[in-house]
Amino acid sequence: MPDEHLPVYQIQDFHAQEQKESYFYLRSFAAHLREHQFIQRPHKHNFYILLYISKGHGTHTIDFEAYPVQANTMFFLAPGQVHSWQLSDDTDGYIIFFTSAYFRVEFPHQKLNRFPFFHAPYHMPLLLLHPPGDEAILEVIRPMQREHEAQKPMVEDVIRDYLDILLILLRRRYQEQNPSGQIPAPLLSQVQALEQLIDQHYKAHLPVRFYADKLHVTAKQLNDTCRRAINKTVNELIQERVLLEARRLLVHSHLTVSEVAARLGYFDNAYFFRFFKKHTGQTPEQFRNAQH
Repeated sequence: MPDEHLPVYQIQDFHAQEQKESYFYLRSFAAHLREHQFIQRPHKHNFYILLYISKGHGTHTIDFEAYPVQANTMFFLAPGQVHSWQLSDDTDGYIIFFTSAYFRVEFPHQKLNRFPFFHAPYHMPLLLLHPPGDEAILEVIRPMQREHEAQKPMVEDVIRDYLDILLILLRRRYQEQNPSGQIPAPLLSQVQALEQLIDQHYKAHLPVRFYADKLHVTAKQLNDTCRRAINKTVNELIQERVLLEARRLLVHSHLTVSEVAARLGYFDNAYFFRFFKKHTGQTPEQFRNAQH
């Protein structure tokens, strides 16, 4: 049976160098897997992850979506996502962790959500690289690893600059591979602000007007923005967030269906049952049983 709560790992759990609230970690992926056996089960992180696969195969599951693991693939994870993997013994590459605070020390006015691959609900969390054309990306990771291991004076300044360059190069390649999936910056900014509010308040089942007021627009304007940006309404975004948390709790906790419903703000079990089945095609119990 799953634990009552998903583990949420912090970057210091991986012996990252401490620098107040700013952390960074970079290892070969094979070494990382050997040293941290506790990460095999589904879990969350409170930091950003870049995972480059140089060889090996398997499956990487991110919030109930299974993605194939193969050579020359880069995976992206933002804080709070649930993931796990099943990998062949020869899997290797590089894994990079960093916190938002670490990045902002050097780039206080830049937002990590400007990189589409960290915007999981609307963008694929992976990128297929094609050596030798993408050798430039490895030419940033390798010296960044050397800097991290050598720990020379001003190492953190050098690493942050490398990290920014790496993210920019990855964004270029990502947008080349996904030209039709780009959301205009002004629309994306408002949708992301809305998502942050939904993440804070989705259990309260507040009306669209609440979110519109917080963003200083009308409910109609907010719905119009969502439709133009992602072809969804505000209510659909709220429902998707509730369903994601319901799935997480059903699969990764000991809570009964009634307790899951209550935790999500549904005190009428029958209403939660109908809501879940309408949007997933399964009852909560059927969904839970299918995952085990």
